[in-house]
Amino acid sequence: MTLSLAWEPIDRLLDEGVEDLLFKHWQEVARDRGRIPLDPDWDKARQLERDKILWTAALRRDGRLIGYNSMCVHPHIHYRTTLHAVNDVVYVDPAERGSAGVRLVKGTEAMLKNMGVVKVIYHTKLTQIGGKHTVGDLLSVLGYTHFENLYCKLL
Repeated sequence: MTLSLAWEPIDRLLDEGVEDLLFKHWQEVARDRGRIPLDPDWDKARQLERDKILWTAALRRDGRLIGYNSMCVHPHIHYRTTLHAVNDVVYVDPAERGSAGVRLVKGTEAMLKNMGVVKVIYHTKLTQIGGKHTVGDLLSVLGYTHFENLYCKLL
């Protein structure tokens, strides 16, 4: 069974069922599902893709979509001469986790480096993956440094 990773357009991913994976992802990690429904703005995502800001890496096993890693790529507002990639969502189907997650993150890094990205930033949930580890745990193993915390509040 072969894993492959490539940038893919949103419309192709939608045609191949990315919404099913996104729903599973939302069910697993969203904290406020009762008040904030999953409702992606696909038109906005398409516009960001046309503007070469939103890039989605599709992870496939033998051609079947098993994960994704969406990044917003642009010069940082404070560091306009350096290209940054800020993660929007990263997910691997629970049945496929393990080395597939490593492949997704490391492969995305390589593709971003080829684009000239200098810094990659992930915001991660505190939710454990499969009851054991967080995405932050994986990123730490892959050389990422914990450098900020996010706080949120429902109004």
